[in-house]
Amino acid sequence: MDFIWEAILVLSVGFVLLRIAGKKTVAEMTGLEIITLLSMASVSGHAVAEDGPLRTIIVLCIFVALLITVQFLAVKFNIIEKLFMGKATPVIKEGKIIPENLKKLRMSVDQLEAKMREKGIESFSDVKTGTIEISGHLGYELMRHAKPVTIGELETILSQLNWTAPPPKPKQSGNLFQEVVEHEHRHPIRPELD
Repeated sequence: MDFIWEAILVLSVGFVLLRIAGKKTVAEMTGLEIITLLSMASVSGHAVAEDGPLRTIIVLCIFVALLITVQFLAVKFNIIEKLFMGKATPVIKEGKIIPENLKKLRMSVDQLEAKMREKGIESFSDVKTGTIEISGHLGYELMRHAKPVTIGELETILSQLNWTAPPPKPKQSGNLFQEVVEHEHRHPIRPELD
């Protein structure tokens, strides 16, 4: 029966350490963070059967301490950030693909196009600068002709035309982000969804 309590202890400590390590999806993790996560999973799996909970907890704490140390050093020193976290890689410049950087990333044009479609970008000629971020996501700056108009720009144009704005809409009772901050729902949730 001791192994049940040991398993619960190791699982609880692992959960707390993952919360300390930070919230990220796998797609947002750096290589170091993924390796730490997989190592923690492996150590936790062997914990109760072989090593015992105390040794496992110490090893898990060392993994997270090393991860946090490297993350802290990466903020302070660019060389550490580049070495452990990586840097964004430019793949599009002035609407043209940079083939040598795609090769370095071992990424095909089709994969790059898929990332662009996910962002709603229709053409390479619409992208002034495109990068593959350390998380693997596409970062981009659109060409002037492809940028959406902002509210500020629209108001400036309309004021130049002497156009008067319609009366403002009535204020809503809140939004989803306020619910997160206030830790409660503004509108009642149907019982079958709660």
